[in-house]
Amino acid sequence: MLVVENEDGAGPEMFGQWLSGAGVKVDLWRPYRGETMPEATTGAVMVLGGEMSAWDDHGSPWLGQVRTLLAEATAKGQAVLGICLGAQMLAVACGGRVEESQHGGELGLARIELTAEARRDRLFGAIASPAEAVVWHNDEVVQLPEGAVLLGSSPACKVQAFRIGDRAWGVQFHPEVTTAALEAWAAADGSQRPGRQARLQLVIAEVAAAEARFLACWQGFAERFADIVLQN
Repeated sequence: MLVVENEDGAGPEMFGQWLSGAGVKVDLWRPYRGETMPEATTGAVMVLGGEMSAWDDHGSPWLGQVRTLLAEATAKGQAVLGICLGAQMLAVACGGRVEESQHGGELGLARIELTAEARRDRLFGAIASPAEAVVWHNDEVVQLPEGAVLLGSSPACKVQAFRIGDRAWGVQFHPEVTTAALEAWAAADGSQRPGRQARLQLVIAEVAAAEARFLACWQGFAERFADIVLQN
């Protein structure tokens, strides 16, 4: 499985452990370090998050290559998972649209209301609604690709989860993140907005209190995705 990491500190986190534990070999590609894409890309693809926008090809010149990878993998019926930025890139690659959030984005622990379609979905069907997940984003999907299925929403973000075809999923939230990873993100946050650090500390405390509960939920999600990957 090819896993695309778009910036330092935004790695696969718990998903790497869960997928490996389920028998999936993870091949990590870090294009921001100048690494070239592995030639063997016929397996599953997972694209992770990052601070950049899905269309920021000038600042992150590998994004066009990743969007092409996502479009081709989805068209071929490979197992695909996009997380946060990765979900936005999947939507754009397949004909959807991403814009800056009109609600100021999300930061914290969100409650994801799952749709009726999610109850029939192979990844989301076993998850009770609302589901808890870590969110940290400023952009969001405002138009899904034609034929895509909405699977989850939150009050501040209509498109929290979606599926394209039978084997490609995008999630705006971070099912892979632990409290420790969130603390590292907060430490690296360069925002000068008043009260920002105090807000981040409250978020960290909220996530820490719920961590065992939401990690159990998303471990099952990752293991179901691994089952799909292994069907390739």
